[in-house]
Amino acid sequence: MTEKKLSVVILGRKGCHLCDVVEVQLKSMEGTQIEVKVIDIDEDPALHDKYVLRIPVVSVGGEDVFEAAMMDTEGKWKELLRSLMKASQGSLD
Repeated sequence: MTEKKLSVVILGRKGCHLCDVVEVQLKSMEGTQIEVKVIDIDEDPALHDKYVLRIPVVSVGGEDVFEAAMMDTEGKWKELLRSLMKASQGSLD
């Protein structure tokens, strides 16, 4: 039986420092339970229009759960990282 991985998508663009920070931190957690994918919004006009003022955006399981405006709220970022760490270890509690 194949285990289902939690899909974590980072929407960003080249040259975005915050996008790079988010990518490094989330990719360091990538494991058997989490799959991290990076999407460059500049490659899709619809994504660019929707996200250009919000990047980086983190989507988990198809739901946007974090964006640049939350970077100032360190508690939100740490909460997301803790949740993903648990998921990477096989616990989604």
